[in-house]
Amino acid sequence: MDKFWNKRRIIFAVSIVLSAFIVFFVARSFNKETLSRSLTLTNQGILNFRKGLDVSGGTKLTYRINYDKYNETYKDATELATVKSTVEDIILKNIDGRISKLGVSDYKSYIQKLDNETQIVVEIGGVADLDQAKEIIGKTVELEFKLPNKNQNDPTTLAERRNIALALHDDIEINADKMQEIADGRRSENIYYTRYDQVGLAELPSIYQANSEILKTIPLEQVSEVFEGAYGLGQYEDAEGYLQNEEIEGFTFFRILERESGERTSINAQAIVEVATDLGLSYNSTLDIQSSDLGVAINNYKVEEGKLFFNNGEIYANQEAYKVRIFVVTEPNDLGLNAEELAEEQTNFDAEIEEIKNTLAENPEAEITQAQELTNSYLTNLEIRQAIPEFNASTGEDFQIYSQEGITYLVKILEKKTTSDKRFWFLIVEGVNQEVFETALASKEYYTIEEVFVQDRLTWATAQSSDGKILNGATFKYASVSQSQLGQPVVVLNFDDTGKAIFCDITTNSIGSQMAIFIWGEMVTAPVIQSKICDGTAQIDGQFTPEGAKELTSALNDGALPAPLILMQEEKVSATLGENALSGAIIAGGIGFVLIFIYMCVVYGIRKGIISLISLWTFTLVLLALVKLFDYALSLSGIAAIILNIWLAVDANILIFERMREEKAEGKGNKTAINVAYERSWNAIRDAQLSTGLIGLLLFMMGINMFKGFGSMLVVGVVLTLLVNVPLIKELLYLFFPERETEKTPKAK
Repeated sequence: MDKFWNKRRIIFAVSIVLSAFIVFFVARSFNKETLSRSLTLTNQGILNFRKGLDVSGGTKLTYRINYDKYNETYKDATELATVKSTVEDIILKNIDGRISKLGVSDYKSYIQKLDNETQIVVEIGGVADLDQAKEIIGKTVELEFKLPNKNQNDPTTLAERRNIALALHDDIEINADKMQEIADGRRSENIYYTRYDQVGLAELPSIYQANSEILKTIPLEQVSEVFEGAYGLGQYEDAEGYLQNEEIEGFTFFRILERESGERTSINAQAIVEVATDLGLSYNSTLDIQSSDLGVAINNYKVEEGKLFFNNGEIYANQEAYKVRIFVVTEPNDLGLNAEELAEEQTNFDAEIEEIKNTLAENPEAEITQAQELTNSYLTNLEIRQAIPEFNASTGEDFQIYSQEGITYLVKILEKKTTSDKRFWFLIVEGVNQEVFETALASKEYYTIEEVFVQDRLTWATAQSSDGKILNGATFKYASVSQSQLGQPVVVLNFDDTGKAIFCDITTNSIGSQMAIFIWGEMVTAPVIQSKICDGTAQIDGQFTPEGAKELTSALNDGALPAPLILMQEEKVSATLGENALSGAIIAGGIGFVLIFIYMCVVYGIRKGIISLISLWTFTLVLLALVKLFDYALSLSGIAAIILNIWLAVDANILIFERMREEKAEGKGNKTAINVAYERSWNAIRDAQLSTGLIGLLLFMMGINMFKGFGSMLVVGVVLTLLVNVPLIKELLYLFFPERETEKTPKAK
């Protein structure tokens, strides 16, 4: 037994056992969270090989490239065509890198033109889960750089925005189910996709309340017409840091996915507003009514003389509060004034304050045009002091003046609420028919809606150099995590040479302006450009956590796209030749094994036939183990290459057997004949296999998936033939043809 086991035989035995274990008991599973495939144990490993697109089918995703920003920027047709070609190459490269990184080896992506529309088609083999496939592609990122749009109030801009809304409406009307894919991620263009799930009329923006009849009658899933005008209230921060309400206007269209009626489970202010809006009744609110005036319990109502009074609850229960009107007036600026001029300005300012004081003394609710009114409501002492730290209600004066940081605050105290006083917020609806109102109040209409809103102005414009070149993902090189001067995590963007020159030009000409950086259509930062930046880097300081900065960096490096992709179509792809062709290929391989065995037995004898069968089975077993270990997707071209490899491996057997026959004919012993046959056959076997491997390498480098699959398997087969098959034949010959006690006497020549 000691003579039987040597170092080489132990290596072969371990390799065979390990390969058999991998082939029969190892599988790969896909993790949707990490987007990675990992090895797992199974009792059906032989059925768990990854299959290519032409064998098992997969997923086909069709994306439209949105060239809107390029069409707006580049007016020269030749230049625009060149830019689009570059963008397409970058997108294909990034998609290729993204998919390859995830171990999807059998796929193809290509450009197609359809109805003057540029599309990218991605077919991924072995991925029948559409969500998984979309996740793979959807991780790519659109990176945008924007500057403030100086022409946002230009009438021409309004016309352009209307055209954008109408074009978007037409696209979505054709592909209504793709509303989110087409419109989402475009907030940098002031285009917003929103979905409302089971909401009432009062919970929707005011444009729906103004068109409530359409909301009731439009067929489900039909895209509405484009409505132009006020959408609803928005808020913005003015130059002094105060939040101001502003009516947002633009172009809106929507579709209703679900419309259902249900019994209203509770009555609140929202329900009252909803019913009043639905019935076309006007309403207002007040904080001045005391409970003793109407005797209405909280969250209840009372109708008197066509007016509905709904008690929305007590304000500042068990707290002191003041009904106040607060105004702000900017104090005189002493810049460039002499003492006499400054005294005159101060006198005029004091007179203005006195006039306001007298006006409010005569009529506390009078309109004040000389000052900006901040509030007219009940506030607690604490709330007032948050804005005016020096506020002191204990002075007893109903008109107080406070000055801080160049601004004078005027506070008119209209009424004081003590802790024992009861003050309630009442909602008052005019013109109420109680029976009709209560019938409407008993039920509620619920809507599930998805909408697109295109604002009538463009806040940010695409950043361009002085010669019109766009700064975006096309010039992005890589991202890295760094630290700000305060030690906070930041993401640093690095540009290529083209991006470096564009960024330098833009920052040189935009000092003092903001530059907003958008990722996935969302603004992550908008710093002010303090000086020109010509080192080819841009810093994103978005108050990141270390994990958030790493995640964003990883996403950017996985593929920052120079133009957004809109998913237009998704479908499962059936196998081109299918499982039947795969079965046929396997059967053909099995028949080949039988024929090889019979041929070897007839020509070289039963023992050498068995040696050939064992060596080829081992070769195939190790090859399949490597295929599974490296998660190679088996396409029909790859399977064909595997079968061809088996036939090519037979050549090595034949060369060695023929040489051995010649040596035996000269009367040499078994061991000597085997050694000489092996040595004299090696060069011929090596050269034949290397020439085959060279052809396989060239096919792999052609870049076409069919060639790659065939070529890669040829190369692997060549390596295994030289490292496994040929040495194994030698060892098997030693086992089946042991050395005799005495060698046969050579024949006389």
